[in-house]
Amino acid sequence: MPVFKLVIVTPEKPVLDCEAEYVSLPAVDGQLGVLARHAPYAVQLVEGLLRYRKAGGEEGEFAVMGGFAEICNNEVSVFAEAAELATEISEEKQRQELQRSKDILAAKSKDVDIETVQAQLRRASVRLHLKERAQRRHTGGGRHA
Repeated sequence: MPVFKLVIVTPEKPVLDCEAEYVSLPAVDGQLGVLARHAPYAVQLVEGLLRYRKAGGEEGEFAVMGGFAEICNNEVSVFAEAAELATEISEEKQRQELQRSKDILAAKSKDVDIETVQAQLRRASVRLHLKERAQRRHTGGGRHA
């Protein structure tokens, strides 16, 4: 299968640089699948799962926390606010953050920045989703949800 260069960077560090057969990006308008020789394109990213398949078939995924991606000259460059592997995520911490965000929203306080709390809720949900997918794969509960 034809390949392209996939690069993922965050403000803190380069995260991934590989030859890939496929990547699925969490775009504003939904998941965007990219194969080799894709037309040039730029897209805003939202909180969600970025999935990819390396040349040779190895698959991986990251929890991405917004940013943007550029597709040009058979290269996909992802500039993410954050990109985390399942192994980097504390399930307990994310469950607590999810509940805390839900509690704050339920209180309906006028002193709360609703957009910030909603973003925290989305980020915790994405991280938990990735962690749960990884645990299901590890225990043989299936490849994808």
